Amino acid sequence: MYPYLFRKLIFPVLEKYMGTNIQAQLAFLEKSQWWKPEQLEELQNKKLRALIKHAYENVPYYHRLFRRIGLKPDDIKTKEDLAKIPLLTKDIIRKNLNQLKARNIPKSRFIEAHSSGSTGEPLKYYIDKLSYSSGWAQTFRCWGWAGYKLGEPYVKISLNPRTRLSKKIQDRLLNCTYVHSRSISKDSINEYYNKMKNTILIRGYASAMYSVASLIKEYIGNVEFPRLKAVMTTGDTLFPHYRKLIESTFQCEVFDGYGGETTPIAFECEEHNGYHLCDESVIVEILKDDEPASDNELGEIVFTSLDNFAMPFVRYKIQDIGRASSELCSCGRGLSTIKSIEGRDTDIVITPDGKYLIVHFFTWLFEYIEGVDQFQVVQKKIDEINIKIVKNDKFTDADLSYIISQIKSEVGDDMNINIEFVDSIPPTKSGKRRFVISEVPIDYLWRRINA
Repeated sequence: MYPYLFRKLIFPVLEKYMGTNIQAQLAFLEKSQWWKPEQLEELQNKKLRALIKHAYENVPYYHRLFRRIGLKPDDIKTKEDLAKIPLLTKDIIRKNLNQLKARNIPKSRFIEAHSSGSTGEPLKYYIDKLSYSSGWAQTFRCWGWAGYKLGEPYVKISLNPRTRLSKKIQDRLLNCTYVHSRSISKDSINEYYNKMKNTILIRGYASAMYSVASLIKEYIGNVEFPRLKAVMTTGDTLFPHYRKLIESTFQCEVFDGYGGETTPIAFECEEHNGYHLCDESVIVEILKDDEPASDNELGEIVFTSLDNFAMPFVRYKIQDIGRASSELCSCGRGLSTIKSIEGRDTDIVITPDGKYLIVHFFTWLFEYIEGVDQFQVVQKKIDEINIKIVKNDKFTDADLSYIISQIKSEVGDDMNINIEFVDSIPPTKSGKRRFVISEVPIDYLWRRINA
């Protein structure tokens, strides 16, 4: 009964109060996902032309940039023309924050936001209520792929505590049970299991969901989630062993999502064969050495938000790595796809001869070594990696030899491997756990490939 009342009465009133149009955009997205790729591309190009014209006329940073490089708004007609515009980086945003804000957008439409800062200093930026609405509409559409309907109960497990009264009221109206992940421990897992067991959907960071699943397995054992349709992961990399444990614990499918700077970018559908891009709201490029990557090729993810007019993100280099794809999904949706999300560009170890090891190699390597509780790989120089290991009583000399031999077989003899045994490996300030931290720029890899 509540989901029906929510969709017909409560949500419309809430949207009028907030100045959003999430439900209307969701209705559109549920239709447009079945469009042909050509129709979606036509929509993208139309929205792109409007965005570029707006940015040139109303955003000081882009007006100066276009003048400096001799570019006019009419020079950007399709998404292929985006290559004419220099990339936007976090450093550029930090140095030009006020100059990136549109002068013609009322202050009441601005929403201040911050990234988690998992790779360093958190990033401050702005979105508007249009992009806020489209972001939630894209998210709710993905939840619908898992069988969720607006107004049904869901649990959100977050890295940050909920403190604002307005957010608590919003949670209550959305039928959301909010859980601070750091409050979940072996002593409280039964309490939180009782909060989760009758929900329709659970949403949380992949690493947080893995931790919760581990606690349930260890301290409760076999449990039941009779109404649960899906676990939606986001925020950090969903490793294969994360997915395996989460699905076996919660007895449902995991649907992974990817985004950045409050911009949904890609989601898994029920086929779980790569990720659908949010074509109606974003243009995504996968670049290798500033050129489009080929199918299944590793590249840097760059996106252009088509709905954020308050602070346009045009060709934003998000510092993540993915694999390109030109295939359409067997589900029948016309949305373009990306094959995989491989993590941060600082999650890749680069060897002196131009090879690379993504973070998944290391998670696979350590997954079945019972003597290792935690690990972290740190690369500060091209010819050296340092591996921190938290070991337990089951760790043996044979484990150490196996670890070194497996890594040597991939990186070669020119790479020095240093092992350091430590008592603990703390997570980042954002609460995320980093398995690989590389200070060698990803650009080095492209240079070695092209040498």
